[in-house]
Amino acid sequence: MIINQLLPAMSYGDAVSNSAINMKVAMEKMGIKSKIYAEHIHPKVSHLVQPAHSIPKDQPLIYHLAIGCDLAYEIPKFTDKRMLLYHNITPSHYFRGYDDQSADLCDKGRKELLFLKDFIDIAFADSAYNKAELDEVGYSNTHVTPIIINYEDYDGKYNAALFKKLQQSKIGTDFLFVGRLAPNKKQEDIIKTFYIYKTYFDKDARLHLVGSYTRMEKYYEQLKGLIKELQLEDVHLTGHIPFGDILSYYRNADMFLNMSEHEGFCVPILEAMKFQIPIVAYKEAAVPETLGNGGILFMDKEYSSVASLIKVMVDDHELREKILMNQKRRLEYFSKENTTEIFMSKLKGEMAAVK
Repeated sequence: MIINQLLPAMSYGDAVSNSAINMKVAMEKMGIKSKIYAEHIHPKVSHLVQPAHSIPKDQPLIYHLAIGCDLAYEIPKFTDKRMLLYHNITPSHYFRGYDDQSADLCDKGRKELLFLKDFIDIAFADSAYNKAELDEVGYSNTHVTPIIINYEDYDGKYNAALFKKLQQSKIGTDFLFVGRLAPNKKQEDIIKTFYIYKTYFDKDARLHLVGSYTRMEKYYEQLKGLIKELQLEDVHLTGHIPFGDILSYYRNADMFLNMSEHEGFCVPILEAMKFQIPIVAYKEAAVPETLGNGGILFMDKEYSSVASLIKVMVDDHELREKILMNQKRRLEYFSKENTTEIFMSKLKGEMAAVK
């Protein structure tokens, strides 16, 4: 059996691209040949990926949908099983005025989601939240298959010098959020909550916002303006940094705060669990599903209340230990072994059913 994967872009280190690689490995271990094809290919993964135009149209296909791309209109031309993996598409209004090109691509992706529903035999989604969107627009034969994560990557070499610097300079609580700077991720709400916490609970607290701001320079400047307005000296916007540096920030963190308003899965939540960091998160989109009981959710963005909640988490050792134990159980469900089993069982079962 052969099952190929097709993506608009194969990047280096992002969740969608990593999931495609892990799916390829999983299929090949089960004796299913698989190649990855993409329209745009990052040089660092070029040895793993073939150009999109060279994909055979007479073989089974999994198309990854997370952004608009004309490749979607090629899917009806495939003559074997046509499968979709829906990673969700950020609503365009979050990007409009910051990156209009990305906003246009999101609108395009939503139109393609509707277009494809009559041509897809099997539709996978990496969260129940994403599956609900597929069901709502009329897809049939939909299944949840969580993202396959290679947790061994997080045991790799971290930047020891950076970690030492962070540890030696730490006096208070170190907050962390990992994710590209983007309006849907609401880093401004993290900053405002941190301001309350630092003002009333811990004058030595620090906040590290780790993530690239490429194509989001206007939003980056807006965040810098907010930091200046609030006269905060301990908020650090790292921009794009090497993976080893990201590992150092995870190793150093005392609290992971997520204020995002749109996530189709949210891999950094599981990354924070891997490093046993207490998590406080806004209850929206796929975040509560991924977090489970591995953290504390809040429903209203009342910054003082959220800051007080974080203070309870920091001070209550028993609560914190219970949360960390819950995280370990949550990671068992999202383990590479279990998520691979879920994906392969759904894939093989549905491939057999539609023969």
